Amino acid sequence: MKFIGRVAWVTTAVTYLLIALGGTVLATSSLLNCSGWPFCSGAAPTFLEQFSRFTAVAMSILLVLLVVGVAAWVRRDRVLLTVAIVAPLLLAAQTVLGGLTALRELPPQIIVALVIFAILIAVAMLSGRPLVNKEHPAQTRKFARLAISNVLLVYFLMLLGSYVSTGDENIALLHDTFAVFVGLVMLWTVISALRRWRVARWQALAALVGGILFVAQAVVGGLIALHDSSVLVAGLHLALATAVWCVLVLLAALASAQLRAAPAQGIEALEPPEVDPVRQIINNYIDLVKPHVTVLLLGVTVAAMAIAKQGLPSLALVIPTLLGGAMAAGSANCINCYIDRDIDQIMGRTQRRSLPAKRVEPLQALVFGILLGIISFFVLAFFVNLLSAVLALSAILFYVFVYTLWLKRTSVQNIVIGGAAGAVPVLVGWAAITNSLSWTAVWLFAIIFFWTPPHFWALSLLIQKDYEKAGVPMMPVVKGEEETRRQILYYSVLLLAITLVLFAIGSMGYLFLIGGVALGGGLVYLAVRLWRERDKKWARTLFWYSNMYLAAIFAVMVLDRIIR
Repeated sequence: MKFIGRVAWVTTAVTYLLIALGGTVLATSSLLNCSGWPFCSGAAPTFLEQFSRFTAVAMSILLVLLVVGVAAWVRRDRVLLTVAIVAPLLLAAQTVLGGLTALRELPPQIIVALVIFAILIAVAMLSGRPLVNKEHPAQTRKFARLAISNVLLVYFLMLLGSYVSTGDENIALLHDTFAVFVGLVMLWTVISALRRWRVARWQALAALVGGILFVAQAVVGGLIALHDSSVLVAGLHLALATAVWCVLVLLAALASAQLRAAPAQGIEALEPPEVDPVRQIINNYIDLVKPHVTVLLLGVTVAAMAIAKQGLPSLALVIPTLLGGAMAAGSANCINCYIDRDIDQIMGRTQRRSLPAKRVEPLQALVFGILLGIISFFVLAFFVNLLSAVLALSAILFYVFVYTLWLKRTSVQNIVIGGAAGAVPVLVGWAAITNSLSWTAVWLFAIIFFWTPPHFWALSLLIQKDYEKAGVPMMPVVKGEEETRRQILYYSVLLLAITLVLFAIGSMGYLFLIGGVALGGGLVYLAVRLWRERDKKWARTLFWYSNMYLAAIFAVMVLDRIIR
């Protein structure tokens, strides 16, 4: 197995070099000097093109050697054998695509090359020594899903990047806009990984390295946007992007391997080891701001900015808007944790938070939350505009006083009305661009407002007993599960209708109409299944789909506005 692993890692390194070389050849038009395939003909080929083809031959030989080794020595490992056999099939497809690319009949063959790259990393990981899982399987599964989602997002980002060299301004704008969204997910992944440092140190390091590389490739991509199309810059940009892909695939493979690993024996093995006190304090305060919620809010904020501008805003405006928005959301969440620390201690889902676990003093959490709110106001007021600052402050006040202190413990409509606070970030994003509000902004607000009830009521069906113990009058506790399912269906249908209003008033075009019907129809379908079958597995599916739905519907809006 050690030999298989070594060959897999060497093949991975050569494949990495091949992807970087291939992208550089395409970006610098070196292929024009080597029009024939598989051998060069016509004008004298450049050294870059020749080196790329020799690297492809070396990679092919190593890949065949790897497959032969797996078939000869570890054929009993069905998973490893299957993965290894798929690789040469993809290599054949990639070779054909490479030939067609050389003949200028097809876009770059990176479509398949990246998948081969991921498979090689998987083979190398499967060939390594068995792992021991020191974490609860549910937590590992949650992070593995996030890591795999990040891999897929970066994959599509690189595909978009491979078309930027065609000179199409719409593609370039779409690539830049999508890169901002991927960057937010990357930030979420890094934060989540660092919080798991005690049980998955290598994963935390991989996520941190991936985040640093992502920032580096974004900076190099900015140089290209400034019309620096030199061979060095083009090659470095693709090399860094491929490195990000490599690290994220490795991260996903590590998380998946941990999920499949045997659990650690004994209670002591599940307890975290000693950690640095400073890092522990930072983690405790990060937990207070609920970063997983904040990232989604920042995503819709950027989307609203792109929709308002019909393109990607300048980083000089995006960065302070996101910084102020993150602080505002963190402030509201932190004060919410302070107020709800008594019921958080009762509910199983929230018992591990910093306040109920007594890792942060209540007064310190309150002061931290208030300071975040004050700083967020001044950041938005001075670096964006006063309207966005006032809107963000109003969201904090509404979430704290109307939802947390008043509605949450007194009314079954707590989520319905309180959801307005979570919908304000789109108004902040819109105001950051236009310094005003419009009917389109109001309808963006309405989409999140009516999305909130089915999203949280699906969650409440899963943790109904927790709400009962804490005395929180959520819909299933007060009205029963049957009525909750019916309300989820009503609001899902209403949400679909509201999204289509944007097309009716001319704010969105046919691309959004198709995407909105497809995404909204999926949500309604899940709501119908939940209502008819009364199975909580559909509540779980609907909850996770609704997360994806919100991100996807705003992504479709951005695409529609850019294309129009």
